[in-house]
Order: sequence, then C-alpha cells, then structure tokens
Amino acid sequence: MRRHALLAATLTTGLLTALPVTTASAAPSHLPGDFNGDGYRDLAVSAPLAAAGSADHAGAVLIAYGSASGPKAAGSKVISQSTSGIPGTSESADNFGATTATGDFNSDGYADLAVGTPNESTTTGSLAGAVTVLWGSKSGLSGGTSLTPPTADKPKYFGRTLAAGDFNGDGRTDLAVGAANYNGISVYLGGTGKGATLSGRTGFTPGILTQGTGIRSLTAGDINGDGTDDLVVGGDTSPKTDRQLVYLSPGGSARTYAGEAAQGDSAAVGDVDGDGYDDIVTGLYGDVRADQTNSRLGGSVTLTYGSAKGPDTSRAPVTISQNTPGVPGAGEAGDWFGDSVALGDINGDGRADLAVGAQHEGIGSATDAGTVTIVPASSKGLSPATSYSYSQNTAGVPGTAETADEFGTAVRLVDTNRDGRADLAVGAPGENAGDGTLLFLRGTSTRLTTKGLVSYGAGSVGLGTHPQPELGSPITG
Repeated sequence: MRRHALLAATLTTGLLTALPVTTASAAPSHLPGDFNGDGYRDLAVSAPLAAAGSADHAGAVLIAYGSASGPKAAGSKVISQSTSGIPGTSESADNFGATTATGDFNSDGYADLAVGTPNESTTTGSLAGAVTVLWGSKSGLSGGTSLTPPTADKPKYFGRTLAAGDFNGDGRTDLAVGAANYNGISVYLGGTGKGATLSGRTGFTPGILTQGTGIRSLTAGDINGDGTDDLVVGGDTSPKTDRQLVYLSPGGSARTYAGEAAQGDSAAVGDVDGDGYDDIVTGLYGDVRADQTNSRLGGSVTLTYGSAKGPDTSRAPVTISQNTPGVPGAGEAGDWFGDSVALGDINGDGRADLAVGAQHEGIGSATDAGTVTIVPASSKGLSPATSYSYSQNTAGVPGTAETADEFGTAVRLVDTNRDGRADLAVGAPGENAGDGTLLFLRGTSTRLTTKGLVSYGAGSVGLGTHPQPELGSPITG
C-alpha cells in the first residue's frame, strides 16, 4: 500500500475546458483560498495520477469552489497541463498536482494556486521538477506561469513540497519550494506581477538536515506572533529521522533558526490555545521506534506550543494516540493515526481544533477502511477527553466502511460556506474500488455535523472512473 493514495483520472481536453465555474462578485474578497473572489474559500484537490488523453499519470487538480452550502460538484473545475493557458504539456508520469499551495502571489485580491509537478523533465534534466502558478480571477483559476528553478543547484523533483505565507513581513504572500534530493529551500517573493520568479527569489539551506535527503514537508504559520509567517521544515538529520525544524521569518535577512517541534512525518500549524501564537501539531504515522520519543503503537500526534521565541521550551509537548483516554478506538499496528493532520476553528471560539486521519484503521472485518478523529481545542490546549470520530459507518456519512476505502487519507479544515466556522474536507481515495470520494462536514457552534453533508465522487465532477481515479488526496485551500 503506497503512503499517500493519489487521485487519478482519465481526462480529455473537452472535459478540462467545459466544466462550469462559480459566478463571482464584482470585487475580489481578498480571502485566503478564494480563487474567484466571491467571498467563499475554495479547495484544491490534487490528482497527480490523473491521465490526460493517452498520457497516464500526467496529473491534474480538481478545484472545488465554496458556496453558502459548501463545495458543489456542479461548480467544480479540473485543470491539467492540457488545459488552455496552462504552461507545459501533459506527459506520462509528470504528476502535475502532486503538491499544491494557495496564496495571493500578485496582490490582486484573488487567491492563486501553486502546483508542483515533481517528475517533470525539463531542459535542466530528467525529473528536474517544476512549479506552476495558476492565477485567480473573477472567473476562477485561469492561465499560469512556470517558475524558474534555482538551476545552478540542479535540484531534482523540484516542487515536491510547497508552502505559502508572508515570509518577509511585507504584507504580500510568498511561496516556499523544496525538492527531493536537495536541501535548499527557494522562497519566491510575492508582489504585483506574474514573473517567472514572481517579484524575486531568495532562499536558504537548513544546514542541520542530512545532506542529499531533501525536504519532505513545508508548513507555514506565525509561530512567534510577530505578524510574519514562519516555516516548519520536515526532513532527516543524522542520526534522527522525521524531524521538524522551525525557521522564523524565512524570507529575509531576519531569518532565524528557532529549534525543533516534535518529530513527525506530517505537520499542521494553528493557534490551539488562543494565546496569539500559532502552535505546531506533528503526526507520526508509524509504530513505536526507539529514536522517536513521541511514537506510539498505531501512530500519534504531538502538540508543540508556540511562543515569542518560536517553539515554547517551557511547556512540555503533548502526545496523543488512540490509546490516550477519551480518544476513540485503540492503537493497533499499521493504523497510520497521524499520517494526515489539519488544524482549524470548527466551533468559532477562536481556537484551532485538530483533525487526524488514520487511513489504515480497520473497522470490523474491513481492513484499511479508515477513520478521522477530531480533538477539540481549549484554553489549555487540546482536549482528548472530548474527542469524537467519523468513519463511513457513522450515521449520516454516505457509504459503508469497506476494505481499502482509506477514509481520512487527506483532511483539511477550512471555512467554505462563510459562517465563521471551519468545515472538514475528507478524502477516501479507495471508495468504490478506487474511484474515490470527497466529503465535506460543516462546523457548528459545538462540533462538526453530518447535517447538510456534501459528498461527490470522481464521476460527478467529470473525472471518469477509469483507471481508478482515487479521488481524495491531498487537499489544500
């Protein structure tokens, strides 16, 4: 079973250009993730295994536009390198859309989408990788610009990791890009244009990382509360693995290495306790290992608090697993609890709640059926005693928990219906023999609800059902 099941589909040029787009308002909303400026945040669902014409695994991105009732299949759009205005050509195994990040990179009020194509071969070399910025507008995402990579360093799989944020404190959104065989991080500075380096490029190399292993994850947020976004960088160091390093103000001369968050393969950033500092949740999907003090049977998540100096060394990190009192289920080998994590304010109380995916959780006789656990936040941090979970056997959730559904492969918490509460997007890429399903549960003043749940599969958004689209991983917005 591969680590992140990926959305794949058979596409044609006609499908890529004919899908409808949500009607937008006259003035852009300036909301993060709002591609068409209509005041509702949108979602991008990666499809790096999608076929475009005869090109297998060329890749695509599904755009789910928000509305008063959440994302709708009828308003979605599929974009690939076969779409008019998008640079490049759909080629087999390019994996366009393997990673995405959203931000207003040209400061026009519409959110844009950065798309990584890590297996793209360019004039720099085979598997050099590429990053394309798709531009937001009143009609949604259209057109794009290929970013110029740091060719002097000749990274491979460029665009394997992406994160967006204001990394230099100038009020504009920047883009951080990592590669797989190269420890340098390129920071493209946001501005007012659509150039191949946006408004300039800078970067740095986290020297503490083991050279040559590459950057495995990038996560942005304001950890020290100074109004400038910081960067959590995942990679390996000798002898430790799965480390998450924190860099403050990584886009300028004020860049500072501020230490580590707890070990993890995945990360999410948000203010869990409402103290004005973003906190870091890291997920370790594997089982107990001697070199990982926060590893637990079946996987775990660990909260590292933020402070004015970065990670707060005065407060002990808090590790939660399915064997923590109050957390549904039980830690079992291979559950992958923590492989996907997301933070967002579900009930509108000003604190970020935690969603944790366990895509290989077994339910009855169904192996790899998958679950998502919600750990609510409080002024004291996360509250595992009040946790609750969802599966496809939960009342109100469409479908049935079946072997290899992998419900929870991707999770995302974002307010898509503009009610001030984060909604939960869940990917189940193995649903319907690999076609895949997306589900959206609304936030309320108390908790998530299945009332008004929105769901749709590959066929309903024009992706087709062959070969096995696996709709549902990863999700950004």
